[in-house]
Amino acid sequence: MHDLNLNREIDILGYLLEQVEVVEEYISGQDEDLFLRDKKTKDAVLLRLMMIGEYGPKIDITIQQRFSEIDWSAIKKARNFYAHAYRGVDWVLVWNVVETELPKLKKQIEHIIAILEKENNGKTN
Repeated sequence: MHDLNLNREIDILGYLLEQVEVVEEYISGQDEDLFLRDKKTKDAVLLRLMMIGEYGPKIDITIQQRFSEIDWSAIKKARNFYAHAYRGVDWVLVWNVVETELPKLKKQIEHIIAILEKENNGKTN
């Protein structure tokens, strides 16, 4: 088994968390109707979702397996779909992801970071 660099994993998870928080800022005060009419916000949110999908799979496989409550493969698949959908993006689906899935993902990432930080701080060098 390889040595796991917890600092690296915590850093990537922190980056994912940052993307979720930026999406929260983008949609703050918006409802679905406003979101669907706001091209700039839709584009900005989609970019952040793609960044989550780009970096999520960079989490070490042992962490992915350990915290399997997150569907890591779905995160990557969503990124690939968004990146290649062009005119086929279902913006209602994007809104639903942002409203229902991202809050859950945020809590899960915060939980994982807390566990890994505790483990990392308990290591003896």
